[in-house]
Amino acid sequence: MLTQPACLTCIIGDVQSAAELVTDDAQLRLAVTRRSLAYLAEHFDGTEPPSTHITAVHRILKEVTGVAVPFAERRQAANRVGLAIRQRLAAEVATLSDERQRLRLLATWALAANSLDSRTAGHGYSFDPEKAYDYIATYVQRGLAVDQLDCLFDAVATGARIVYIHDNVGEIALDGLFICHLHRMGAHVTSAVRGGPITSDATWDDAISVGLNDDADAVILAGPDTLGVSFKEMSAELRTALSNADLVITKGQANYYVFSAYRSSVPGKVFALFTIKCEPVARVWGVQPRSMIAAFL
Repeated sequence: MLTQPACLTCIIGDVQSAAELVTDDAQLRLAVTRRSLAYLAEHFDGTEPPSTHITAVHRILKEVTGVAVPFAERRQAANRVGLAIRQRLAAEVATLSDERQRLRLLATWALAANSLDSRTAGHGYSFDPEKAYDYIATYVQRGLAVDQLDCLFDAVATGARIVYIHDNVGEIALDGLFICHLHRMGAHVTSAVRGGPITSDATWDDAISVGLNDDADAVILAGPDTLGVSFKEMSAELRTALSNADLVITKGQANYYVFSAYRSSVPGKVFALFTIKCEPVARVWGVQPRSMIAAFL
């Protein structure tokens, strides 16, 4: 999906709200806004996915404020919450004997956890594991607006090479539990995380902190500090992995932007798990914002 006119206000609003969390200095916040607007005035032309522009303005945020890892404490807290929820969910899934039911439960929880955002903690869940569990459970109980999980189960054959493109901190702990089940089904899974911190996206350090290196067969860097995957800044390692993958599982709306726009560049099947966060994407799928999507692209 390429950038729509309506994306402009969201991009500016996103970096402004981020700046408010990063610094109390009003002049620095203003500088972030002014430089972001200057960038968008030159580059906002509808030829790139929205994530390209969000990446650019968040890099401006880091440069202007001098904060190399924005929201560091919130990111760490989200991972701790994710691990606590994972422990509880692992006990629940252990009671299920049917493999298809296991995949459905774990995929749905990993998807519902995409509704968490370390930057908006306190809006319904905070960093308390019990409250966060209850918050995610409301999404699980609501169900999927587009549900192709049975088709996903059928696509995970023994020996299948899967590339799992992660999204945010916190939710990666539940991704890891889902990956363990994909292993149980006989798949080989490569996890791809960001090479640098940007907004809430998970990095190598986050992956190690939640034990993702023990869950996946390999953890690789998708590229530098890009919001979601960038096909222009993608690492050679990820490019090779995608070219050899039977199945790519992408998490989050930013990765949906990119993989829907560059779908023809990926030879294998692509399955998207994400929560819709804006009206333009909701219109594409014919559903309401905040709906959960689990579908092949």
